[in-house]
Amino acid sequence: MAFLYRLTNQAAVGLAMLGTLGILLMVSHVTLDVLLRATFSISIPATVELVTRYYLITLALLPLGWVEWRKGMITVEALEGMMSRRLIVISDVLVSVVSAVIYGVLTLATWDKAMEQYAIGSYVMSLNFPMPVWPTYFALPAAFALAAVVCVVRIPVLAKGGELPSSMQDEG
Repeated sequence: MAFLYRLTNQAAVGLAMLGTLGILLMVSHVTLDVLLRATFSISIPATVELVTRYYLITLALLPLGWVEWRKGMITVEALEGMMSRRLIVISDVLVSVVSAVIYGVLTLATWDKAMEQYAIGSYVMSLNFPMPVWPTYFALPAAFALAAVVCVVRIPVLAKGGELPSSMQDEG
């Protein structure tokens, strides 16, 4: 089981690092574009398209599995103070199961859309250049699938009323 935890954690951290790389590239790209426009009245072509179609997708969705792994999602614990430990465990397992199902549905729906966009070779025109955007459609099913796997992997630990081993939570 430790191998599965480690593998899931490494995948989550890997996608989060890609998201971080997307942030760094976006900041560098936009800063350079602003500097060039302000000093030389030159704009980098396709900046808007790259930011909206590539950078923001990696920024928003690729770290989803990592956030789910670290239990960083928004939680409401309004009734938890009145619940027994056993009921809290059941609630946590139920939330993880429902989350996994929802992420699974989102994975299938976005995979179908990604394949559709791939098949038609989806692109946007930027200064008479067809910039392909179909690859970004595959970031969504990858992010949702990993989040679903994270939810499923942690169910046995939650069912035992435990937490993920601390060495697994902060690995990477």
